[in-house]
Amino acid sequence: MKHAEILVTGVIGKTKHAESDQRFATTAAKTHEIASAEAWFAGGERVGYDFNTRAIVQVQGAPLNVFLRQEGDPAHTVSFLPGYPDGSSGWAKVLPYLPDAAAMSKLFVEYVGMGDSDKPKEYAYSTAERTDLVEAIWRALGVRSTTLVAFDFSSLVVLEHLQRRLERSARGEPVGGPSLRGAFIFNGGLFTDGHTHPWYTTPVLRRLPNRARQRVGRSFTLFKMAAASMWSKGYQVTDAEVRELHNAMNRHDGLFYLAAAASFVADHKAEGARLDFGRLFKAYRDQFPFLVGGSDEDPFEHRQVDLARERLGSLGLQIERLPGGHLTTHEQPEALAALIAKFECGVFHKRGGLMKGARDESIRGRSDGSDR
Repeated sequence: MKHAEILVTGVIGKTKHAESDQRFATTAAKTHEIASAEAWFAGGERVGYDFNTRAIVQVQGAPLNVFLRQEGDPAHTVSFLPGYPDGSSGWAKVLPYLPDAAAMSKLFVEYVGMGDSDKPKEYAYSTAERTDLVEAIWRALGVRSTTLVAFDFSSLVVLEHLQRRLERSARGEPVGGPSLRGAFIFNGGLFTDGHTHPWYTTPVLRRLPNRARQRVGRSFTLFKMAAASMWSKGYQVTDAEVRELHNAMNRHDGLFYLAAAASFVADHKAEGARLDFGRLFKAYRDQFPFLVGGSDEDPFEHRQVDLARERLGSLGLQIERLPGGHLTTHEQPEALAALIAKFECGVFHKRGGLMKGARDESIRGRSDGSDR
């Protein structure tokens, strides 16, 4: 595939840079310095994306450019899907505590409208288009097996992809994605009746008219006040940390995305029959493991874990909790990294290691046409 060759060549050329940047980030994290958005984006690359054909293309002349960052072998990677509203840079404080690229290959995705990706004002932001992008990146990079790690609203991208696989299979088509080793979801929406977003956050933002969206977040003081709900009461967030979050979101004049993408809960409720976590968990639980987790003081999705335990705990669903507020990636990066690493280690132990997983996927790829 021509596009895959273009993308892989460009991104793999960044591997040593990314590993060096990881060592820098490790030092910063251990001395309690603020993770730099600039350093995070310097460790990745912008690639071309055609949203009409849902394909990664050459950067020159591409309708859009999107950011991604990877380390290690893309064929058997862990796909890190970002949270709202911080995007992929939210993983910057987690990365230093994860195994290195030799032990855990990593792919960090950035959606259109977030971080260092392009941020078109006129664009149909939705769970569906975010899922289209993830699937396009997997195809272009030649990802053959992956563990899904989703934070915040990316839980809905996981649910959308899982549902699409069922629908494609029912039509007699290839499932349209890599072999899945596991699904790890933290502080994300699972059930339509579990969302608890405060009224002054996404419920208000999604109703703002387009003209008002352009002014969202312009005042740093107001941004800081609005963002306060994302941290726990005991976490002493500094102006510098909020400033880095603001800078990452404001890249390419992107603060309007706060409102433009705020309809993801409404999307979930509209697609409730398709994107029901309970039904999807039961459909896939014999194929790969799931872990869902939540923070003790998350005001946005704190009921989700309780509902998961009540409805699915007896069926073997792994459930974890961590202290802190919604932005676990900021407050508890080491603990979150430990959960992810333990989950991925358990996945490989269960499947007999990477080589067995690779052989299994090779067979599946030939049988379902996913290598084409």
